[in-house]
Amino acid sequence: MLISRNRSNQGLRIRTGMGGLDEKLGGGIPSGSSVLLISNQEGPVRLFCQQIAFLLANEGHRILYFTIVREPSYIREEMMVYEWDTREMEQGRQWTFIDAYSPRVQALQQGGPTQQPTGLLGPGLMKGAGSRVLGSDLFVTLRRDILSQLDEGDIVIIDSLSDLLVTHETASVRELLEILGNQVRQRNGLVFMPILSDMHDPKTVAEISHLSDVVVDFELESEHLEGKLRFYKMRRSQLRPLLLPFSITDRGVMAETFGRVI
Repeated sequence: MLISRNRSNQGLRIRTGMGGLDEKLGGGIPSGSSVLLISNQEGPVRLFCQQIAFLLANEGHRILYFTIVREPSYIREEMMVYEWDTREMEQGRQWTFIDAYSPRVQALQQGGPTQQPTGLLGPGLMKGAGSRVLGSDLFVTLRRDILSQLDEGDIVIIDSLSDLLVTHETASVRELLEILGNQVRQRNGLVFMPILSDMHDPKTVAEISHLSDVVVDFELESEHLEGKLRFYKMRRSQLRPLLLPFSITDRGVMAETFGRVI
């Protein structure tokens, strides 16, 4: 896996593989960080998560991709548009989809509850080739069967933190993020958590930002597939918010090779 040591910050950084981004971040994202991605549009931040996960997997990191709003097959189809094929990685257990979407939809179709109250034991995990299906109690299953299995340098992708906040109490989500953040720090990995700002009140977004080690705001211009990545919080770094232009191309999210401090 590709990890660099930044002398000025005296810490390890994980290179994302996005050249322009890594250059402006001083070698990559500080290892052991929980990364909050804030946007008012789902498309760019969703694409960014898929792209960065694929690049990190190619650098040797194990990916745990946690799907809440779509089933794994849907995510695979989206990624194949950009020729990001995960099938071989899944067979080698380097990439695992953790499916929290399908059980919820099945419960809705059967007319039953979509989840048990937080704190009750769920039925656990059903394992398949390259994917796992979560039991009905999301939090207990994450703690018992996923967080305990995190290894050195593992990358966790939560495809929608907003959906967790909508379907669970904020206090419970906060507790989960604190546990997940602690586990990722101990193992020098990363966790990426996209949140749609328009779905929540400013207090909720501020509270989750407070828990995160790195905070990135996606500003997308409505008329063009381009915008700015605003980094305004990053652990083990000087407090200098960075504004980095980006565009969405046939290769995914492309960060410009220039940026400016704001």
